[in-house]
Amino acid sequence: MTFAPSRTIDNYELLGISDKPKAGITYKVRNLDTGEMETLRALPGAASADPESRSRFLREIRIHTRLSHPNVVAFHDAFEFDDQLVMTSEYVEGDTVAELCRGGPLPSSEAARIVCDVLAGLEEAHALGIVHRGITAEHVIVTPRGDVKLGGFGLAKPASDMDLTQSGVVLGDPRYISPEQVMGAALDARSDLYSVGVLLYQALAGRVPFDNPNEFDVMVAQVGSSPRPPSLLNPGISPALDRVTLTALAKRREDRFASAREFRLALAQATATTTEEELEPATAPAAPFAPPQFLAQSQSALRAMPLVMGLAAGTALLAAVYLAMH
Repeated sequence: MTFAPSRTIDNYELLGISDKPKAGITYKVRNLDTGEMETLRALPGAASADPESRSRFLREIRIHTRLSHPNVVAFHDAFEFDDQLVMTSEYVEGDTVAELCRGGPLPSSEAARIVCDVLAGLEEAHALGIVHRGITAEHVIVTPRGDVKLGGFGLAKPASDMDLTQSGVVLGDPRYISPEQVMGAALDARSDLYSVGVLLYQALAGRVPFDNPNEFDVMVAQVGSSPRPPSLLNPGISPALDRVTLTALAKRREDRFASAREFRLALAQATATTTEEELEPATAPAAPFAPPQFLAQSQSALRAMPLVMGLAAGTALLAAVYLAMH
């Protein structure tokens, strides 16, 4: 069930539907007390009756009440109305990074600035033990003034909370998730850093490292294929930015940056570097998996699997390949 425009919900006037994500319908609303525009998201009654959906929505509310950072969409209120769970948050007007990149790569300095702001917001979340798990270019908004806001905390969870992770289910956008997220392994903050690495790659190169209509092929690539340096797609990218991007996209989490702060500082330093000759040539991180011929055989076998196998079974095979190579 959706709320009709111009209707009043609690103390909010609905002005229209702004989005229909899986986690609930999002409305643009006016707070009748303050006159300010806000965002209202409602979990429909049917979803509210589903224990899993309700738990995720309530967990997102609890997480938002703990977060307060200029680069994170601000939480305002939560309540229940007409058997629907509702939460309100800051209304952010602007373009997503996905929209900004439709015309091609962003200037390197602007791409780095946006990603540094995202990392600043993540520092706050990670300091509270919160892993986002759903970072994508669609969840980062840049306002007309240039402010950067990270949203999309629908999959976020405390790093210690594994109760809402279903075995065999891969959560998140396959184009952005980390290898360990594909494998169904326990996640920590470094999984978010991989997703931010994808975001940085997209902003610099104009496209994500791995993109394919077949989501399973994308997940295979996330686990076993090294991305090309973004400078091969955008020659204006410096070796320093290549190195930072590829470090964030290392397959083994131990080879990535240790924290959002370390990533942010490395990115800021790479952006400030003006003389490429002072830097060593950029090289992609060594593949932590099998020799190329074995990897090629593994990928061919994976692609030859019957379609009826299903995503969960495919993920299990990825895990088997991973264990065989370690």
